[in-house]
Amino acid sequence: MLKGRKLKAAILFSDIRGFTTLSSQISPVRLVRQLNRYLNDMVEVILDAGGTVDKFIGDAVMAEFGCPVSEGEKTDAMNAIRAALGMRKALHQLREEWRQEERIPLFNGIGINYGELIAGDIGSQRRREYAVIGDAVNVASRVEGLTKKFGTDILITDSLYQVVKDEVEVIPVGEEEVRGRSGTVKLYSLIGWKGESPQLYQQVQRDLQEFLQEKE
Repeated sequence: MLKGRKLKAAILFSDIRGFTTLSSQISPVRLVRQLNRYLNDMVEVILDAGGTVDKFIGDAVMAEFGCPVSEGEKTDAMNAIRAALGMRKALHQLREEWRQEERIPLFNGIGINYGELIAGDIGSQRRREYAVIGDAVNVASRVEGLTKKFGTDILITDSLYQVVKDEVEVIPVGEEEVRGRSGTVKLYSLIGWKGESPQLYQQVQRDLQEFLQEKE
């Protein structure tokens, strides 16, 4: 493992929308307190879904499902979906709490991809850490950024969708070029599990659109 090996996993990136604006509106103490509450709740959901929290990049979270230990392709992919939907629910509940406390609500974007990556102990002689790299990781990061373009909170790639398509409801949003690679990536906006009410998805999308319009 430390020397590096190839494996397949689901990679999830999540980032807060409008964090730069938020940081200019409240005190550093309140900002850090709110950010830590958000990150704590998101991480708990990821861990409960069987994910591995890879790192924090500012207010962003990177996690893998199926790395370093896989539970099987379908289970790993389903766990990633479970985490994303759990994060949507947890953040919605946080927003309701923050509104009652007259705090600024937060929204996030989540991008998930499934594919081959390289995992191992990466770094310098003085500082190394376990990390994952590769095209699948880069695509997941870019897809998270595309949630802004499509005005939605969760986007998944076709490689992930093909594994879980019998279990989830989605809206195809088309194919997009992803910076740093040739070709396009087919994307879907994730509604939820098949057979479940889309009410939370619809509410979050309405709230997100209002938030984005206020920023314009």
